[in-house]
Amino acid sequence: MNSGAKLRNEAGVRWVLEGGFAIFAQNFTLKQRSLLWIALLLLIAIAAWKLYVNKKQLETEAELSNMRRAFVPVEVVEPKLETLANHLEADGIFLAFKEMFVISETAGRVLETYKNKGEWLQEGDVIAKVDDELLRIELEATQANLAKLRKDRERLTNLIEGEAAPKNKIEDLELGILAAEAKEKGLKKQIANTSIKAPMTGTMGMRFIERGSVIGPGIQVAQMTNLEKLFLMVKVTERDVLNVKKGQQVAVRADVFPDVVIPGRVTNIGLRADNAFTYDVEIEVVNPKGNPLRGGMHAKAKFTFDANRQGYTLPRKVIAGSLQDPKVYVVQGDSMAVLRPIALGGVYGDKIEVTSGAMPGEKVVLTGQLNLVDGAKVSVIK
Repeated sequence: MNSGAKLRNEAGVRWVLEGGFAIFAQNFTLKQRSLLWIALLLLIAIAAWKLYVNKKQLETEAELSNMRRAFVPVEVVEPKLETLANHLEADGIFLAFKEMFVISETAGRVLETYKNKGEWLQEGDVIAKVDDELLRIELEATQANLAKLRKDRERLTNLIEGEAAPKNKIEDLELGILAAEAKEKGLKKQIANTSIKAPMTGTMGMRFIERGSVIGPGIQVAQMTNLEKLFLMVKVTERDVLNVKKGQQVAVRADVFPDVVIPGRVTNIGLRADNAFTYDVEIEVVNPKGNPLRGGMHAKAKFTFDANRQGYTLPRKVIAGSLQDPKVYVVQGDSMAVLRPIALGGVYGDKIEVTSGAMPGEKVVLTGQLNLVDGAKVSVIK
């Protein structure tokens, strides 16, 4: 079909449509067209009103949802005055009974090593041998000179007895002998130091030298530890330290062996408090052979006292954080949770003694701390 025919067909279709619309419009009167427009506007108004109502409803639900999320439900508890048990539990860390570095007292090249790390050594066992050839040569020369001086003294004594020599000459000879004897002792000591020995009984934890190493005085040769006994270091408050006595028996439970009670004895009590106003208490325990312990392990010490006393307590689970840095959430007013540090007087099973930070009558959050931040809104569950 050519372009002229296409134009004629499109013109025909346009004339038919325009003519049809004109005929359709002529079939409606003015009144009917007015009603049609009114109905259309009414439908538009109804649709707009419905959209507005739905929008307001969604905004209201969103606002209520935000309000519900803003208030965290919590349970609270108040500090309670109780008669505290006549015992105290304190956490601590085991330290080795004896631990030291083996220090070289000589200089030279290591000729041989006799002990390896992990081996058990008795005090005096030789760990390594350092070259002592030059010291022995010097010792031989000193001993030869000393022998000569002693012969000279013997001959001079005979001359003095025969009045063939003055008495004052023997004094210089005696001083020379004393100096030679002192040098001989010093050289023997230096030669003895070339045999590096264990200064204590224990296990060699580390060895820092090898055959061929060159060392000098003050160099660390090895590190030794004795775990036959252990020290448990715990901290107690100024209120409880007055009840702890040197020599007092203590029940110790290691965290790795919670069912094993190890008897302990207080061997030292700190004289000064640290920055947290707690005192160090040293407890000596014998390392059980069936359940050997290591330095750095954690344990709990249970002290038993003669007298009971009163104090304010809270459940242990109110703490938000750790016992080393205890904090609790306190509800102020009706709905605000404030994070506040507290001071502990002791731990008694599932309870803690509070000496400051939470006063009687205050509401302390018991459950729900995981969802709280300082200043959060809360809803107290009765």
